[in-house]
Parts: sequence; C-alpha cells; structure tokens
Amino acid sequence: MFIKEASEVSGATQRAIRLYESLGLLKVPRSGRYRVYNESNINLIKIIKEAQSIGIKLSELVALKCEEEDFQWQRVSEFLSKRHTDVEAQIKALKVQKQRIEEYKKSIDACLQGVDSDL
Repeated sequence: MFIKEASEVSGATQRAIRLYESLGLLKVPRSGRYRVYNESNINLIKIIKEAQSIGIKLSELVALKCEEEDFQWQRVSEFLSKRHTDVEAQIKALKVQKQRIEEYKKSIDACLQGVDSDL
C-alpha cells in the first residue's frame, strides 16, 4: 500500500509518517519511485503513535532503535519501567500540590468571609 492508505489504516498523518522515516524510525521498501508500506510498517507506525500518546518523545524512540529495523526491546522495557517510576513521582508531587492549593483556597475563602462580615 502507498502512503495515503498507510495513513488511513494507521491513523497517522502522511506528514507524521514521513517524519518517522526521516528520523530513521521507519524503513519502508521502495517499488520504483514509490514507498510500499506493509503490515509490519503499519504496526510500527501504530506503536510510534501509541508511544507518543503516553508522552514518549520521538527523540527517545530514536535512541531506543537498533541500527537494524527493530527496537531493542529489552532497552524499551527498561525505559518504560523508568518512565513509570517518573510518572508515579509526578503524580505524588501533583497530589501534594493539589492539597496545598486546596489549603490556600480555604485560607483565602476564610479571609474573604471575615472581610464580608466587617461590611
């Protein structure tokens, strides 16, 4: 299939697919002047899109890619474990931040009630 159909099947834009190719994330065989996408290419495009949807940058994916066509899956697994730990730390920090915001809001609301009662 050509890029238009690959785009429709994978859900990635043609521009995104070309970007993945230019970064070396996707190697597509050619037939004459045209790139011909196969099921393996489509699956890889979907993996790249999914990785982006969970906050993984394309530059990080490039670093996880082998010289050959495939990813170094052991490194990917280690990367995801570290990413999971980082996200857990961010969640913890955000919960603390949320609690502080709630406390500040209560304090300000209490001050405002005091001002209103003085009027």
